[in-house]
Amino acid sequence: MESASLIALFFAGAMGPARSAQPNAPQIIEKPTRLSAAVLAARSRTATFLHRLAWAVEPDPR
Repeated sequence: MESASLIALFFAGAMGPARSAQPNAPQIIEKPTRLSAAVLAARSRTATFLHRLAWAVEPDPR
């Protein structure tokens, strides 16, 4: 379950790009587009599927 959760978090975007530690470092802000919205939606659905699959195959603790 641990690896499935990490994969789900990765697809969901929880492990986003790293930020610079320098105080005045420029930040590149991505402008939202229809394609990026579609990609985010697909990643979200994939993460949900993987999470539900991980719960389904996890052995019962009893």
